[in-house]
Amino acid sequence: MKSLCLCLALIAGCGSAKERDSVVARVGDEILTAVELRNQFPYDSSLQDGGERILRFVENWVQQELLYQEAVERGLDREARLQELIDQARRDLLVAALLDREFQDREVEVTTEDISSYYFGHQDKYERAEEEIWAEHILLRVRRDANALRQSLLQGDSFSAAAAQHSLDLKSSQVGGDLGYFSAAADPVLWEACQNLALETISKPVETEHGYHIIRVLSRKEAGTVKELESVRPQIVEALVMDDYRKRLEELTLRLKSQSSWHIDAERLAAVGS
Repeated sequence: MKSLCLCLALIAGCGSAKERDSVVARVGDEILTAVELRNQFPYDSSLQDGGERILRFVENWVQQELLYQEAVERGLDREARLQELIDQARRDLLVAALLDREFQDREVEVTTEDISSYYFGHQDKYERAEEEIWAEHILLRVRRDANALRQSLLQGDSFSAAAAQHSLDLKSSQVGGDLGYFSAAADPVLWEACQNLALETISKPVETEHGYHIIRVLSRKEAGTVKELESVRPQIVEALVMDDYRKRLEELTLRLKSQSSWHIDAERLAAVGS
């Protein structure tokens, strides 16, 4: 451990060629050098204090190298099935690296028109599987405060402003208490509390394990109705990006096919499946 700590100190404080080439750790004939270690933490300030993260990394390297060498000693690297897995992992990594280089300089531009066109052309994808309620709420810690705030809301105070100022639900308070559309499965307690509320009415304080909720229901949607565009915009953007990726991948594949010799034997393929 002393020699390891000394090497860490050399990495943190020195920059000569000799020190950069110093051996930080060794397992058998395999070594981990200061240069290799620095490459793992290129911009990490913890190098300056011989930090615990670096020590943990080195200890993990030693552990992994011990296990790897033991596996080789037992001949596991010569087992056919493991060789197949290793070869497949290598192929997958190389293909991933190729695609990264092919596509890294091309950003996908998704316009408002693209999103709208996709939404109206694929509305079956965005049908509600079950009834949903759109509601907003304000969460308070004690009933007395909830009752007082409810009275001010009944007298005309802004619900969204009150949520932003008073609600303990930090996420929804940033959007005026808006919970969006949710189903019974998503939040059974609040769903039950909303069942007997008329639209736009202010509920009495509803107690849950989190505190006291003041709720206002804004809309109800039956199962089978289509979700609003804004609520599914992120999914549409993701779908459009994936469509673009698939098109580029198909173009690349066609180009490579035109430059290569390849063949699929349909008869033998059919025989395999029969």
